[in-house]
Amino acid sequence: MVAVLVLATFVIFVVVDYYFQRRAPQSVEMVPAVGRADEAGFPISVVGGFKLPAHLSYHPGHTWAMKEAPGVVRIGLDDFAARLVGKVDAIEVPARRHWLRQGEKGWTLTRGSHRFPMLAPIEGEVIDVNMAALENPELVHDDPFGAGWLLEVHAPAAEGNMKNLLRGRLAQRWMEESVAALQSKIDGRAGVYLQDGGHAVADVLTQVPEERWDALLREFFLS
Repeated sequence: MVAVLVLATFVIFVVVDYYFQRRAPQSVEMVPAVGRADEAGFPISVVGGFKLPAHLSYHPGHTWAMKEAPGVVRIGLDDFAARLVGKVDAIEVPARRHWLRQGEKGWTLTRGSHRFPMLAPIEGEVIDVNMAALENPELVHDDPFGAGWLLEVHAPAAEGNMKNLLRGRLAQRWMEESVAALQSKIDGRAGVYLQDGGHAVADVLTQVPEERWDALLREFFLS
């Protein structure tokens, strides 16, 4: 059922992309971060205040995947997820040799008494865990695409899995829709979290009553 929902979501984004190519976009504009690059030299773009590196592939549940070597994929959560959940207390990840399935639970973020499962963007066997990020979750919050990566996976079906993820224009449109949906849920203060030098503030959950945290993150994390 989860796989069907993920496929349906992907198809929807394809249709939305076609629609937007036929008209000028009227929502959040994708603004390049001029003169900025990550540590590996890849350009960093910003969509609605959230970083969206173009060289990565994205799952609609706000996780990312990147090929490290033939059959090896590194994965983590994206900037939207990191800024939405804020600085978590702990991260629970599967042990090495655990088999992940694309679109099913990959790891869990914990903040206080709240637990937020996130979906794996790729299928395969966990072969490495970023212990530095587990010991210091601030790495995941501050640098989710770099030092805050979570797992490396041996993914025999990586090529096929990657085709189910979002890149390029599709990723841009998806992030624009995510930002617009989030704006609509900040109790009439739609722009208040975008006042940190052009980037979303570091802890969006502070803009939302705590009793709504679980429902909000289930919606965006598709969990």
